[in-house]
Amino acid sequence: MSLPLRSFDLFFGTGGVGKTTLATARAIQLANEGQRVLLMTIDPAKRLKDILGLNDNSAGEIAIIERLPEVGELKVPLHALLMSPPRTIQRMGEVAGVKELSQNRIVEVLARPHGGMNEILALIELQMRLKDGNYDCVVLDTPPGPHFLDFLDGLEKIRKFFDQRFVEIFTSLGRRALETPSKGLVSGLFDKVVGAGVNKLLSYLQKVTGERFVEDFLSALEVIYRSRSSFMQGLAMEERLSDPTKANWFLVTSVEQGKFHEALDIQKAAGKMHNREMYLVLNKTLSHELQDWHPNAGSSAFALRESLMNKENLLREKTRPHFAGIVDFPEILASSPTQHVKQLAHIWSKHAN
Repeated sequence: MSLPLRSFDLFFGTGGVGKTTLATARAIQLANEGQRVLLMTIDPAKRLKDILGLNDNSAGEIAIIERLPEVGELKVPLHALLMSPPRTIQRMGEVAGVKELSQNRIVEVLARPHGGMNEILALIELQMRLKDGNYDCVVLDTPPGPHFLDFLDGLEKIRKFFDQRFVEIFTSLGRRALETPSKGLVSGLFDKVVGAGVNKLLSYLQKVTGERFVEDFLSALEVIYRSRSSFMQGLAMEERLSDPTKANWFLVTSVEQGKFHEALDIQKAAGKMHNREMYLVLNKTLSHELQDWHPNAGSSAFALRESLMNKENLLREKTRPHFAGIVDFPEILASSPTQHVKQLAHIWSKHAN
């Protein structure tokens, strides 16, 4: 099938199905066709690092890939980014003029892997990178499984956090205090919360977490709110990622693992948030090779062939009605990760034509 070239390619799916490898191959294919590509991974497994030969020091910064072993020199250098929540927090604070954002203990905890803010920060990071660079396409390797839904829901979380009720809390403390932050603002918030009749709860939290917890927590609210302009930038991504004329959505699953039930669950949940068509990327298919294999009827080899064919045909039958199309990738045995993505990139180019 022929795939349209759009501004965004989103890859999502359950863990272990080859999502990151296929996303990387797609980016390489586009770069070799002359497209300016940003490949960004939000997957904490950081498989991209291994494929492109990056190290931990590369996280949070754009790595420019001009050539790869066995792949050779790319027609247009590929820009790759390993998501680093702490670095994103630091950049947000710099943009908003709130350096304390990256120094707050609560914010630091939330920005750790699986800390709760990573999906929101990914949207903000993407928006900032699009301002920094001029790209024809962004290839997004999203978190595995249900975490992808958190990525989609990140925009709504930003809206709810900065809704009018939250604004009123700070407004009631005085605009001057907000614009010129000090310990008085935090103390005022503390008094307001205590005055609301939850002092027993706060006392309990202080016993469990330490005396500074409540103050640190309210300080975190303050610096996050003062940095709201950076957070709100993430909202600009919603229309772009949801627009079917601007974004291809690829749900990756594997014949080998037979995870079509999980794939359909993700497709259904994502469809409720964003009513749009998606492509199913079917990895590690065997049907082409099996068609050329003709073992004797009644033999164990014949039974194996029928079992494998039926498993793949069932997966196609169950999933086809739910997707705009199915993109096939056969099982590939390669001597290295770069050789693997080279072969996958070649297959991508066939689907693109």
